[in-house]
Amino acid sequence: MSQLDLECVSAVAAHLDAQSEASLSQAYELGRRALAQGMGILDMMSLHHVVYQQLVQGAPLADQPGYAAAVNSFFRELLSPFEMSFRGYREANEELLRVNRDLKDTYAALEAKQVQLVQAAKMASLGELVAGIAHEVNNPLAFVVSHLGTASATLEKLEVEVGSVVSPSALQLLERARDRIATSGAGAERIRNLVLKLRTFSRLDEGERKLASVSECVASVLTILEHRLQGRVDIETRFGEPDVIECFPSLLNQAIMNLVSNAIDAIEDRGSVTITTGKSGDGYLIVVTDTGHGIPEQVKPRVFEPFFTTKPVGQGTGLGLSISYAIVQTHGGSLELAPRPGGGTVATIALPLVAPTAPGAG
Repeated sequence: MSQLDLECVSAVAAHLDAQSEASLSQAYELGRRALAQGMGILDMMSLHHVVYQQLVQGAPLADQPGYAAAVNSFFRELLSPFEMSFRGYREANEELLRVNRDLKDTYAALEAKQVQLVQAAKMASLGELVAGIAHEVNNPLAFVVSHLGTASATLEKLEVEVGSVVSPSALQLLERARDRIATSGAGAERIRNLVLKLRTFSRLDEGERKLASVSECVASVLTILEHRLQGRVDIETRFGEPDVIECFPSLLNQAIMNLVSNAIDAIEDRGSVTITTGKSGDGYLIVVTDTGHGIPEQVKPRVFEPFFTTKPVGQGTGLGLSISYAIVQTHGGSLELAPRPGGGTVATIALPLVAPTAPGAG
């Protein structure tokens, strides 16, 4: 036995005789010393066993119950410093767990924000590329449209000049030329509309909140995604009032494009996507409804997590919904997904019509 063990046995023996506050105080002091020397609960249990054998079991049978109660009182005081130490450890551990949870949440938020920033940078680069291409296409296009008009006017003058002198076959050639010019003009006009929509989609104003036409945003998105419809997905738009709202136009384009893209992917064979916009109460709704396979119930809690996807490997990054969710939050709104009666999904963006006041403003 150590010197401290011997002191404890002696102090317990003295307590059996005195059973006073002073002897209990001695027990508390011995407990503090034991804790300071690195003794643990197992050491105290072993000491209790030794004391019980020597002082209780060795006493007359009639005295053993009283001695046992006194020994237990002594050891309660002896273990008090251990109990307080454990309580401190437990509180420190709980605080450590709380801090760890906060760090984990912060890390997840930073990771999601990093993903959003990378995606925003990609979209900005894409916007610059699209804007550059649109600008380069627009210049020769204007040249073509101008000359088509000139050629059409020249044919009309030529027809007046020649009158009935030319043969019927020559008149057929003139008519064919007129039709070709008209068809070319319609094609050029379609290219011009496409360029305008590309320029609308590629607005490089992510950091600027401004008034924008929702119908123009949707039209530009549908232009970008038109090649994915492949004649199997019908698009219906139902634009309500007001059409112009205050938003971050390029970011809103991206959010709408992600939702429409997901809706198209959800349709395996033939189906339809309906885009509805308009005021609802004090807010503004943009609703994308599809007739696809819907969202499985078991994955609904995770759909807005970055990198989570139910698509096959190589067909999805798991970023579309999480980025759309963050964009909508940037606007002070909400994004909700719900099942469509009869199958499919209803994605609802709810935006405030009045821009939220920045913190500390006013």
